[in-house]
Amino acid sequence: MICPNCFVNQLYGDTCPSCGFRLTSYDNRTDLRMFSRLKNRYVVGRSLGTGGFGITYSAFDTTTDTRVAVKEYFPSGMVLRDMNGVSVQYTHHDRFSEFRHGFMRFKEEAEIIYKLSTIAGIVKVIDAFDENGTSYYVMEYIDGISLKKLVSKNGMDINLANEIIKNIGMTIDIMHKDYGYLHRDISPENIMITDDNRSVLIDFGSAKNFFFENNNYTITLKHGFAPIEQYSSADIQGPYTDLYALAGTYYFMLTGSIIPRATDRLAGMTYVPLYQVNPDIPREVSDAVDRALMLRRTERTQTVGRFLRELEMGFHQTGSLHKERSAFVAIDGKPSAELKIEDDKEIIIGRSHSKCDIIVEDDCVFVSNIHCRLMYDSKLGQFCLEDTSANGTYINHNKMIKNQKYYIRTNDQINLANSRYRLILKECIVK
Repeated sequence: MICPNCFVNQLYGDTCPSCGFRLTSYDNRTDLRMFSRLKNRYVVGRSLGTGGFGITYSAFDTTTDTRVAVKEYFPSGMVLRDMNGVSVQYTHHDRFSEFRHGFMRFKEEAEIIYKLSTIAGIVKVIDAFDENGTSYYVMEYIDGISLKKLVSKNGMDINLANEIIKNIGMTIDIMHKDYGYLHRDISPENIMITDDNRSVLIDFGSAKNFFFENNNYTITLKHGFAPIEQYSSADIQGPYTDLYALAGTYYFMLTGSIIPRATDRLAGMTYVPLYQVNPDIPREVSDAVDRALMLRRTERTQTVGRFLRELEMGFHQTGSLHKERSAFVAIDGKPSAELKIEDDKEIIIGRSHSKCDIIVEDDCVFVSNIHCRLMYDSKLGQFCLEDTSANGTYINHNKMIKNQKYYIRTNDQINLANSRYRLILKECIVK
């Protein structure tokens, strides 16, 4: 039998020699029958996790021969698994309207993630469909660990924390500004750090479009990360709502501690400012976090982009951190010469005159055909890339629109025309 977790090897006895999964320790009483097929395409394996409204499974896509994750609408207490181990039946006719509302909300969740899937740093939705009396959507499988599990009891390295908060913050800022969506459940549990060091935001079950929906929010809470406005279904919410959760996450990353819940803070409970917990954290940075954690939304920093700029300025003003940036092209995994990148100066990536390999240069002298243009925007604190090629440039496997500028991060996978050529960006922090 193939391993229902990784789908790589046959089980050796009851244990997978590849991933270590043990079949005998697996309890699947409410899960889909193992190795069931969905849409005659996806082979379902073991469950990865169960929440109040759904079950997520490891699965295998027989069309693309890749491992994926499948989420099934399975609201606890309202449904049962049929004797066939596949179909879903709701148990209480008087709760059908509640079941149906959740069903439509689940489908909406899939649609939201699909809309946001072009943003680097958000889990990708591949497919969505109804079957077996319920609904499913299929996502990319993320090899990695949750941020919550990555943080030690005393917090994590400040440089690593800054890299993660910048990457996730940029993702959330784009989601707010360009799409108008709030996540409303940002926490260390919902941020995944992949094996190739990408930071990915997951679980959009509470996401809402704040451009059109400014009241009647469902109450979604993770104490210590939810601001006071999320304790009411009628209070106004906006980008500052997600910012509070992001700042609370940053505080947890640096200290290993969760700040008191917003209601307790309203009653007078306080938290220790970052600069008092860790003397390596500049006062300016600590103050920026405090402003992002203000209880009153009108007194809070209003956007994630502003918060990220304040963190960057806080470290630079004190001279505690200096960043050096560079780029090179890896050809079939072998790195070419590395070029240092100065702030706001355009770099050329293109074919070399001599070998026709793709190289990185600070002018056009050694480049015969320009593939794309790269710059580090010091005001925004982001790399900016523009494709000018005939064969295309790909960011995390998504093709860029030609002559359009994209803001990217050092851990994004950037392929130039094909998988042979990969642009690598580096950002080295020097104290």
